[in-house]
Amino acid sequence: MDLTNKERVFKLIKNLATNPDLLIPYARMSIFSRKLPIDLNVPWWSFRAIERADKLIPGKIVFEFGSGGSTLRYAQWAKSITCVEDDENWGRIIENRLFQKLLNNVDIIYQYFDFTHPENFYKSDYLTTFDGSKGYDVVIIDGQDKSFHERITCFEYVEPAMLNHGCIIVDDFWRYTVLLKSHHATKVDIYESVGPCRFGVTSTAFFLYGKIS
Repeated sequence: MDLTNKERVFKLIKNLATNPDLLIPYARMSIFSRKLPIDLNVPWWSFRAIERADKLIPGKIVFEFGSGGSTLRYAQWAKSITCVEDDENWGRIIENRLFQKLLNNVDIIYQYFDFTHPENFYKSDYLTTFDGSKGYDVVIIDGQDKSFHERITCFEYVEPAMLNHGCIIVDDFWRYTVLLKSHHATKVDIYESVGPCRFGVTSTAFFLYGKIS
């Protein structure tokens, strides 16, 4: 979060004090373990959001902007996952790990986009890979975003397809709280806590539409 180091430490201590059950997972999956989320089979989200997604995603049809620990974890339980990935080298790593786990329900689609020059992102192949007619139950927005606007564009692009049924998950939500002013969700749950492979506290938002548990 956009805090001073002192504020970050205070927030971390306060969060662990009010969530003592997270002390052990935080210690086991901390930055000092020198492991990546894909090594731990977890997304780089808040632990509370991971707990929520663990209950939400089994049996669902999922679309992801960006592949990673969430892909590896939820391929175990989701009906299917479609990912759009701009970094082919990273995507091949995920594909290899899926192969090692004997998971074959994930389709990673490679669409390169230069996120350092995002002026035309709204009409990019990366964004329009999402096809609302596919009936996705869950959309995870966790891909690259160097300007902190691209995830907002992703949200605005996919939301019309989710209005009657589904959930949109937005990670690092502390950067995208502007979405609270313009969304059409029936309910928004924001999970703020410590998370794996990070020092401080982060937040992940679940925008819920229609009938989805």
